[in-house]
Amino acid sequence: MTGNGSSGNDLLEPTSVIIVTREGGFVVTPGLSAPRKIECRQLNEHQRRRLQTVLDELDRHGGESASAGADRRSFRVTLEVSAGCPRREWELDESAAPRSLIGLWKRGVEELDESAD
Repeated sequence: MTGNGSSGNDLLEPTSVIIVTREGGFVVTPGLSAPRKIECRQLNEHQRRRLQTVLDELDRHGGESASAGADRRSFRVTLEVSAGCPRREWELDESAAPRSLIGLWKRGVEELDESAD
């Protein structure tokens, strides 16, 4: 396994799986908290590059911890290299989450097909 360098280029491998979960808030809505799972082996090269860009952006945000609060929501992103073995995890307050992460959680792989802003 490679280290947790901030360059990002070493994060994704063909067997990598990304899990994006939205947590917190007062209202319990099962569909809104359902994790989004993306398997790198099912992505084409363009999608893999776009996903790497999202992870690089999370590194730039520094994994800002979610703030405590009754109705605060956060995103947790887990990078697994082999089944069930997390290699990296980010947690960001929803208000600090980049649009690319929110889109990835909402639309999954479809977000990776969108053209860059």
